Amino acid sequence: MIKINKLFLAVTLTLTATPLLAAHWECGDHVRFGLPSESDQKLCREGYAVGYNYDYKVADWVSYRMTAKSAQGTAPRKDAFAEDKEIPAAYRATLSDYYKSGYTRGHQAPAADMRTSAKSMKESFLLSNMTPQISTLNSGAWARLEKMVRDWAITRKDVQVITGPIFTHSEESIGQGVAIPSAYYKIVMDPAKLQAIAFILPHEKVATSELANYRVSVSEVEEQTDLNFFSDMPEEQQETLEVRVSPMWN
Repeated sequence: MIKINKLFLAVTLTLTATPLLAAHWECGDHVRFGLPSESDQKLCREGYAVGYNYDYKVADWVSYRMTAKSAQGTAPRKDAFAEDKEIPAAYRATLSDYYKSGYTRGHQAPAADMRTSAKSMKESFLLSNMTPQISTLNSGAWARLEKMVRDWAITRKDVQVITGPIFTHSEESIGQGVAIPSAYYKIVMDPAKLQAIAFILPHEKVATSELANYRVSVSEVEEQTDLNFFSDMPEEQQETLEVRVSPMWN
């Protein structure tokens, strides 16, 4: 009887405590407008927050605040890719997964956005911040879009950036099950002006001159990912940010 009571108590405490702990997970300003999802594991870094997916072995989303100051950081880039030891080994991407795979290790939070400190730069090279990405996209239109986001952070002073993969649930994978995305999304939100611009880029070579053609609404990203952006903001503000396709920002 004592064992049964202890088991019942443990289960009861777990069921009541888990939602409370989940609701209070914080990562500074990187998720200041709400979590896009709980995901399988949440990771808090100096420069960004991650919602990690065990099934795909990549992030569902990577979110961070970028200011004019952080967009102009000076920490030198050091390409030191590494496994993320905070993730259980069974669900962790490894360097061998990418070896001779034909895919680059594509940053979700770009190293160039993480130049505020040596620690932030180092953490940007954790494999939990990577997806298998073709080189023509990684070094082409995707890199160009990342540069545009830094420019917007400088001119607008303060933006929220959320990036991640899109899956059609029929993806191939590399190594031991690291899924290859079918597309990528990027959302940039200006809280002062209550404006958001969103993109979905297919996982293929995209002409940098055509980036404006890949603008979508935030709602479209939510539909394709089952994520919920800006969930801590009032409903009317969410609607303002999410329903329309934004003109290209200057």
